[in-house]
Amino acid sequence: MDFNRSLAEEAQLKAQRRERFSNPEGERRYGELVAARARRRQQLAESTQAGARLIGTCTLMCPEFEREERELKNNLAPQELVPGTRTADAHKTVKTFHRSAAGNEEPLPEDLRTPDTLVRTVSYLIDQVIGKDPSMKSCHGFVRDRTRSVRQDFTIQNIRDARTVLACEQIARFHIASLHVLCGHPGFEEQQDMEQLRNTLKTLIELYADMRKHKGKGCANEAEFAAYYVVAHLRDQDAKRVAERLPRDVFCAPVVQLALRLHMLGDSSDATAVRMDPGNRFAAQNLATQFFRTLAAPHTPFLLACLA
Repeated sequence: MDFNRSLAEEAQLKAQRRERFSNPEGERRYGELVAARARRRQQLAESTQAGARLIGTCTLMCPEFEREERELKNNLAPQELVPGTRTADAHKTVKTFHRSAAGNEEPLPEDLRTPDTLVRTVSYLIDQVIGKDPSMKSCHGFVRDRTRSVRQDFTIQNIRDARTVLACEQIARFHIASLHVLCGHPGFEEQQDMEQLRNTLKTLIELYADMRKHKGKGCANEAEFAAYYVVAHLRDQDAKRVAERLPRDVFCAPVVQLALRLHMLGDSSDATAVRMDPGNRFAAQNLATQFFRTLAAPHTPFLLACLA
């Protein structure tokens, strides 16, 4: 009897839970959006030439369809919720990164944010989200995913202008700060951030070259981020070759020369240390000492030291 009663109580609790979390209005709205997207996709297929460039029209940080879909599926981050509810805040919800996979539908123009919206999104993530949690312990994963989504929207639309440069520079600084602040923190996967940082810096090196080619002049922060590129590849000889191909004014900039010195000291100390001769071990220690003294020098920029 008690057993039957406990089963009945459990069934009642499950029914109450389903009712509490069900969202008939949200499901209806989602169904309407799905149908509207199918019609929109058909219209575009009939009116757009094959291979035409996609141009985003979304001026929100998260497209309406994604916001509705993630709210319905309870797939919102804490930073995106109206406080005390399970409802998405349209002013705080930010588009997620979408992995490419076979069978996925191509995005619609309304799924892609405009360049100005992308720049505004990065500023929001840094100023508002990280600004409320400078330790980044609770927001790092959220910001990393959403900044990756920003880069993805720029790439899909093939936007390569000053706004792309500005957004990528801010994203690169975020990754460098993360690598420093969260180093050794449980759950922090350094390799993931380093990979995204290197991808972002590679994009910036290419963007700077494009800007110089098409605009006839470089960008104000080119030397700073070229230096980050060199230091982010401390044990990669290709980094020096990339630096050697930089314009002369960038290559000769003090911060780039400093980065090349750190690259040389870091690489040389490792190469010397692997030999067993006592003299080589002493030389390796000396090179390592020079490396860390250079990092601690007053003229070494803070973020460069964080990255090294």
